[in-house]
Order: sequence, then structure tokens, then C-alpha cells
Amino acid sequence: MQPLKTLSLILVTFASTQSSQFIEALDAQTSQRPIARVFILAGQSNMQGHAVVDLDHPEYYNGGKGILTTVMRSPENQLRMAHLLNPDGSWRVRDDAFCWYRTDNELKTGGISIGFAAYGGEPHHFGPEMQFGHVVGDAFNSPILIIKTAWGGKSLMTAFRPPSSGGEVGPFYIRMLEQLGEAMENASNKIPALKNHDLVISGFVWQQGWNDMCDQDAINEYTDNLVNFISDIRKQVGVPDMPFVFGELGNGGPKADGSMKKFRNAQAAVAAKGIKNVAYVKTSEFARLPENSPNQGHGHHWYGNAESYFLLGNALGEAMLQLLSDDVDAARKQKARVLLLGDSISIGYTPTVQRLLANDAVVIRPMQNEKKPENCAGTDNGIANIDRWLKIDGGNWDVIHFNFGLHDLKHVDAETGKNSNIATDPLQTNPEEYQRQLTEIVGKLKKTNARLILCTTTPVPAGARPLREETSPPIYNEIAMKIARENGIEVNDLYSFSLDRLKEIQRPANVHFSAEGSQVLGKEVAKAITQALAK
Repeated sequence: MQPLKTLSLILVTFASTQSSQFIEALDAQTSQRPIARVFILAGQSNMQGHAVVDLDHPEYYNGGKGILTTVMRSPENQLRMAHLLNPDGSWRVRDDAFCWYRTDNELKTGGISIGFAAYGGEPHHFGPEMQFGHVVGDAFNSPILIIKTAWGGKSLMTAFRPPSSGGEVGPFYIRMLEQLGEAMENASNKIPALKNHDLVISGFVWQQGWNDMCDQDAINEYTDNLVNFISDIRKQVGVPDMPFVFGELGNGGPKADGSMKKFRNAQAAVAAKGIKNVAYVKTSEFARLPENSPNQGHGHHWYGNAESYFLLGNALGEAMLQLLSDDVDAARKQKARVLLLGDSISIGYTPTVQRLLANDAVVIRPMQNEKKPENCAGTDNGIANIDRWLKIDGGNWDVIHFNFGLHDLKHVDAETGKNSNIATDPLQTNPEEYQRQLTEIVGKLKKTNARLILCTTTPVPAGARPLREETSPPIYNEIAMKIARENGIEVNDLYSFSLDRLKEIQRPANVHFSAEGSQVLGKEVAKAITQALAK
């Protein structure tokens, strides 16, 4: 991909007697200053954002079903949404990814978090920009700025009508460019972290369509209008091949008929034209049932469901990174490469480690698929899979943080091999076998020439099931630390760290940790990795 043009100032000029508009870039020569990537997010109400964060009135918000604080409790979302929170449970505000959004009543600027929706007052809503900002912000070493320009109830046929479609140019097409010019000119003054950076337009995201879907003439025109829109906006920001991502009108779910089906066909027809650097994102699978959502009568707004909006922003962000793959790869090559190996305790703290090290390292753990982390389990499983794990994402690791033990010390049924709660049943891996198998794994880890960090196994509380003795972790940890000493491997003693604060971070009668506890562990793991990278 060719380097994008650096814009330090944009002015929007409109000829009163002509239907075309243009953005004139001043001082467009590439400077030696660091860059901040700019992503324009535009559209109508679903780009404004109607995802509910924490409102749970039984009458107006369906008792909190489908709101962010509710959907984050599911096991899957606890993992993939953990980065939205600070360790103390407050909403995270990024210091490397920012949003500029002028609503009808105010200008909102600041680090990516909840609140960049059209509503004023205390933040209780968000839109696609939140998870989009996290996805794209994690991919680059430089800051990013999202300029959001969106209004509810606006069609592409009239309100956003592009110049190349003929007729009167849409007033909100003009207004969109005006807001873009304002943001490009003033963002560095409003957002201190962007000072002394050149703002580089790096992509455009379009989420719109409901009003056109309600008008047969608009449906008939939509394919041509969007093709023209893409061409015109690229010309007017001075980036001919600017990455352009647009989302399917997925409200209502995968099954569609009538106008919705016709409209989606019109969207798909744009994607079928094969325009360079354009991605069409299917979104209908993100729809949730109204009875599981806070705003049951608002199908046009995904029923206000926070999971829908989170997944929408995530998919749009991933699609943008695909279009920017060369730039993403270049950014990744500048970062250290870290591999996390471990059981479900490791799965719990992985998102926090990835978040804390995002600017400095690419942190990867084995995955069963793109959504479900792989449990590395005990040393027998480690021996069977270590060669595969070390090749993930091309290997070439700078640091490997690893742990085995919590599965090894379980009791199992001798005949079935399944977990057991009977103390007389054998251990999955007795201490002698554990020493032999962990030694074999360490031998393969050392061949990578990565800096190795052995993580001790965390405590087993009374009453945990399947059966593990409280006295077992110290026995297995002593074996592991002896192997580490003999091989010159650093030790991250999470056992001792956890033991000092166990009641605060671990679930009762459960080897697993609370969501907050996993974040505490993640912070300690990130600290150990940071220290290793500095050596």
C-alpha cells in the first residue's frame, strides 16, 4: 500500500453555484514528525450509537437485559470484553486512541471509552467507535484518532447524496466534510497527545442504510450512490485508494425478506464490483432478540443491545486492519513477540496482558479458533502440543511465559481418565512424571532462544472441585522452580503473589479467579514480561 498523504490542515470550500465540493489539503508534504492515524466513521443512527451501558429500569430498559454491564458477565464476554475495564472495575479510557465527535449539542473529545454517542449528560451509551478504537488502536504503535460524523434518520439518496450521483448534493454530505475539516484542523489543540503529530487519513467506515431501505427508489439507487460516495470521498480527502469499510444493514438477523433483502442485495452489489481497498462486512449474525435486549421496540437500533454494537465495532475494525495489512504487519515487526502458555488461569489473564503490552509487544496464546482460547492443560498435553504451539503465527518469540501444574495435580479416575473427587484415585501426573515431562517441555522451549519465564501454579482453595489437595501446588512448584534454576530460567511466582491476597481475587472453593482477580494477575504477568523485555 502506498504511504498515505499527511494532512496538517483541511479546509472545506463549497461553490454556491456548483454541485461539487472539495477538501483542499494545505502543507501536504510528508514531514519528519510522528504520525497519528485518522479513521473517519460516518453514517446515521447506528453509527451514532444506541448501545446501552448500565441503564436497567424494568420498564424502559427491560431490567438490564442486553446492556453492557449484563452481557459482560457471560464467560465468553468476560474474556473478549475484559479490556473495557480497569482493574478497579471503572471504565477504561485509552491514552493512545481518541475520538472526536460533534453532536447536535456538544463536542465530545477524549480517549476511547463509553460515552461517544449522541446522548448528552452522564455516559450511558456507546456506538461502533468503542470496539473499533480498541481493535485498531492495539494494531499500531502510533496514536489513532476517530473522527465520527453521524446523524439519525439520514438517507444516502438525499441527505448524504454524493456529487457524482447528480442532482442536489446532500446537505449532510456537506456537513460531514465540514466536520472533518474542523476536526483535522483543531484535534491537535483539543487532544494534547496528538500535539506535534501529523494527522494521516488512513480509512473510512460507513454504517448506514435504514432510511434508504424504507424507500424503494432509494434501494434502486443505493448501489450506484454508494459507489459514487466512495469515489467522491476519496477524491475530497486526497487519498485515491483510501481503505473504505461498510457494514451490512444487519438489523433483524440473518433471515431477511422484502425491502430488507432487496437493500442488502444492493449493498452486496457494491462489494461485487471489486473496487480496490473496499470491504463489505456482514453483520446480521450480531443481531440479538428483542426480549434479550434493553430497547425492545427499537429494532432499527439493534434493540440497544450492547453485544450487537460491540461485535459490530469489532468486525468493522478487523476489516479495516485487513485492508491495512501491510501497515499492520510493519507495526507488528516493530514490536516484541510474546507467547503465553498456560491453563484456564492463563486464559483469564491473557486479555489484560495483551492490553497492557499492546504498545510494545504482540502477545499471543494458543487458540482453538478465532474466538475460543485453547487450554494448555497439564504437562502430558504440553508434550503432545508444544511443537505446534511454538510455530503459532510464525514463531520467532522474544519471550515465552509458561505454566503447567494445575491440571497435573488433579485426581482422575484410573479407568476412564476423567476428573475425580476421590482422594484415593491417582493424580493425573504424579510428581516424578511431572518433573520428567516439564523437563522435556523446557528443553524444547530453550531451543527457541526466547527469554523464558516460568510461572508458578496458583493456590488451590479448600473445597475446590475436581479434587486437588491444597498442599499440592507448593510440591509441584518446587519441582518447577528447581528445573528453572537448573536452566537459568526466570520465575514469576504467581503462587506467592496470589496467596497474599487470595480472598480478594479468587472465587470461593474454586481454583479460578474473579474477573477483577484475573486482571490483577494479568498486571503482574505483564510486569514480569516487561522486565524480561528490558534485559
